[in-house]
Amino acid sequence: MKLSWTSLKISIAGARLSHLVQKDKIWDHGSMAEQARIIFYLVQKGIANGNIGALEKYLTEPCFKKLQKEVAGMFMHTEIFGIKEPMIKELAVIEVSPAKNNKPDRFTAIIKGTAKNKNEESFEDGTSEFSVQWSFVRRSDWWLLDGTKTRINSKNYKTIL
Repeated sequence: MKLSWTSLKISIAGARLSHLVQKDKIWDHGSMAEQARIIFYLVQKGIANGNIGALEKYLTEPCFKKLQKEVAGMFMHTEIFGIKEPMIKELAVIEVSPAKNNKPDRFTAIIKGTAKNKNEESFEDGTSEFSVQWSFVRRSDWWLLDGTKTRINSKNYKTIL
């Protein structure tokens, strides 16, 4: 097994989750990962078809406003942003933080995968790898997307979330 900073973070988060889930079922690793996966694909689909209004219930208000602003700016330019046909290859919870001092429960997931560049025709020629860290906060018995960090391993590749 290759030892890396990410694998260490995954191990630490897993150990914390095993204790947290005993107190509250919201901390179930499988459910958290599945919600992150579903929200990722919903956001990508919403960006691709320009219908982000339906995403409001999956994002915190600041995150939704940021997305609205970026999508509005995207359609004002001739460049096409975003990714096409994303495929998640790896998804892992890398950080968990129980509620403390008026801050809600939260977790961060790393999502790695491949996608076509929007302006490319061929999957082989236009494939880029991406790695995103998405932060989620708890709202009642649900997780909402709160923020994103993106790393794309390709020149000429742009993304807004």
